[in-house]
Amino acid sequence: MSTQAESTFDCPECDVTAPSASVQYDALGYAVCPVCSHTTAPSRAGD
Repeated sequence: MSTQAESTFDCPECDVTAPSASVQYDALGYAVCPVCSHTTAPSRAGD
């Protein structure tokens, strides 16, 4: 039986790590930190 690691969200603003299932998304589909409400947009190529 294989096990899979749970997907997580890492906030670059407050350094919290939360399960992806607990993260809400804004109207544009960007993840919103459940602790500090920082909106995380996708990173650009080369970042």
